[in-house]
Amino acid sequence: VVRGLMKAPEHNGKAGRVASFDPQRARYEVQLVDGVVLSLRPQSLTQRCEVEISGLQSRPGLNGATGQIVSYDDATGRYMVLVGDSQAAMALQRKNCVLPAGMRVCLCDLTNERYNGQMARIAGVDREAGRYSVECQNGDVIKVKLAKVIC
Repeated sequence: VVRGLMKAPEHNGKAGRVASFDPQRARYEVQLVDGVVLSLRPQSLTQRCEVEISGLQSRPGLNGATGQIVSYDDATGRYMVLVGDSQAAMALQRKNCVLPAGMRVCLCDLTNERYNGQMARIAGVDREAGRYSVECQNGDVIKVKLAKVIC
């Protein structure tokens, strides 16, 4: 799902498929459902994927349930997640959505700023500690809190 485009906002919210990745330009080539092809930075995409809900205090009955990420709201820092048969998406904080191992993510809001904005792959999930082990694009493997990645 395309998000955060300033020069072509008419494409925000549209779905598409990644056709390729250009490592030199650090951009994905994405073919939208309407046939338009865009060259996008990773920060301009949200992957639709299944997540496990964890750590919700307001609705503890949902903890352990799975949902489908359908979009991301940059303004609130929350994923829009469809849970079960619901037609209405819930706005969930990143820390309450456990992404699967193997997912490509963008690192953000880290104290060590050299990693912010880097692409990474989730290598593992430590649910007890609430952290991912991620392999960064520069080869480093670091541990980050659940809230420090965007898919």
